[in-house]
Amino acid sequence: MQKMSQSEKQIMEIIWRNEGALTTAEILQRLPDGKDWKQNTVITFLARLVEKDLVKANRMGRANHYDACLTEEEYRALETKQFISDVHKGSVSGFLQTLTDSGDLTKEDIEDLMKKLRE
Repeated sequence: MQKMSQSEKQIMEIIWRNEGALTTAEILQRLPDGKDWKQNTVITFLARLVEKDLVKANRMGRANHYDACLTEEEYRALETKQFISDVHKGSVSGFLQTLTDSGDLTKEDIEDLMKKLRE
């Protein structure tokens, strides 16, 4: 799986929030305030997402309708596995060691993590 750029991720977040396929025009309407991308820019990002097999495009009438090929949770899991593989040489314990050593985990984070590990 190829990684998404930040811009592609913004498009994906719009698609993930929707409960069905979206056209380019609908995606343009849902862009966050301050994003004034032109239609061609959005089409370029969508084409890249299709190439990466993250989005599928179905032609209906005169417009393509874009839908996600995987959920946000599935993508997050794949990205996490890739991160652990790349940065921690595949060691989950090394990843957890880094998390605990950083001092950024709250007591609640640790309790949640312990609960998950017990399951």
